[in-house]
Amino acid sequence: MKIDGVKFRQKVVPGDTLIFRVELLSPIRRGISTMKGYAFVGEKVVCEAEFMAQIVKNK
Repeated sequence: MKIDGVKFRQKVVPGDTLIFRVELLSPIRRGISTMKGYAFVGEKVVCEAEFMAQIVKNK
């Protein structure tokens, strides 16, 4: 739904394995969650962002 404060720290190339770490910033309300996430390649942070997502059930 929304992405803020995105910072790309390093270049990512094909073949790199991305590991995502995401933490909730506030409790989930009405199916909407606010999170801060980091993407890692090995031990290096390659990207970080704050984002808002809507959680829906598969039908």
